[in-house]
Amino acid sequence: MNTPLHTNSDHQNAAFGFALADSAVLADAQLLVSHLEDSQTFQLDIDPQRLLKDGRKVSVIAQPLDSPVHRQDANIIYGQELTYVQYAVTLKPDSMISIASIEGVEHSVDFGWSAFAEGEYELRISLHMKTPRIAEGALEPEQIAMVKYAQVITVFISLFPAEAASLNSPSQAVWSRNHHVFDSYGRGGFILADLPRLAERVDELIGPGNHNLIEQFAEGELSDTLLEEGLIAMAWGVTPWCYSLYSAPDKTSARMLAVDKLGDEPERQGFYRIDPSIQQLSIVPANELAYWPACVQNDWPVIDVAGEGETLQMDLYIQICESVKGLHENPLPSFVLTRSQGKPEAIIPLIDVVIVEEE
Repeated sequence: MNTPLHTNSDHQNAAFGFALADSAVLADAQLLVSHLEDSQTFQLDIDPQRLLKDGRKVSVIAQPLDSPVHRQDANIIYGQELTYVQYAVTLKPDSMISIASIEGVEHSVDFGWSAFAEGEYELRISLHMKTPRIAEGALEPEQIAMVKYAQVITVFISLFPAEAASLNSPSQAVWSRNHHVFDSYGRGGFILADLPRLAERVDELIGPGNHNLIEQFAEGELSDTLLEEGLIAMAWGVTPWCYSLYSAPDKTSARMLAVDKLGDEPERQGFYRIDPSIQQLSIVPANELAYWPACVQNDWPVIDVAGEGETLQMDLYIQICESVKGLHENPLPSFVLTRSQGKPEAIIPLIDVVIVEEE
């Protein structure tokens, strides 16, 4: 593998990361802890149980923290925990932490962390896997391979002082299932809406009946009105893919998200007005709008958008799972919702969002 891994050690949260198209190349990888004035290097297994050999898209995230992330929060952000291992390490100001023995990568990958406060620390490595919600139930045999292709493993490496190392942190978990939705969406993309209120307003504007809102939106007037009134937000015309939608419960929690760990600006940004009283939005696949009002009756996933502001910002980040072992590059997209005070200067919906070029 000749292409350098896309990493960044200058992130404001000191998050480090990269992603690969096949987790199997990390199964035998080692976490190296070394010191400039000491020739001894400590080698720690990243995946002692070799679960990564099963092969999935994989994202590696490493963060130095004041205290460990609550395990329930990690399960929401990164997916179900598969396993974890924890190591006690002694660090000095000149200590270095890196990953070596990645299959196909000739060099070790330095985290770029420096100037540690000398002392005792814990290194926790947890493996998580997120599965599209549409595939959480029983699957037919022919669906299993498709789901495996969609699933994403996260190797979450966290470093924190030993005195904060209790696995059962006294702090309460703050992330809930309604703060992160990972699912599969078709070519149309999705809308976010308070469905009962939206249904009532649609009836007022175009009357009750079996409408095709895709056609109505294409004409512009209806969608413009609903956007101006803060009743919908949309990502319209999105490449069919699996992607995450995040809405952090508060500003402190938002810093846990490492979607921008590569130091890049968002690929795209959308700005919407949201009615001040709305605290939760349903995520509706755009293609289902062709069957209005039947789609209102479905049990769509919801995402919390707590707060009082009238501006809803939707940022799209795309991390690239880099090619290994003959597999092609693969994007990992994340839409991040942020609510803020005041009305937006302009409503700028996300339209024609290309996540991956289609042949």
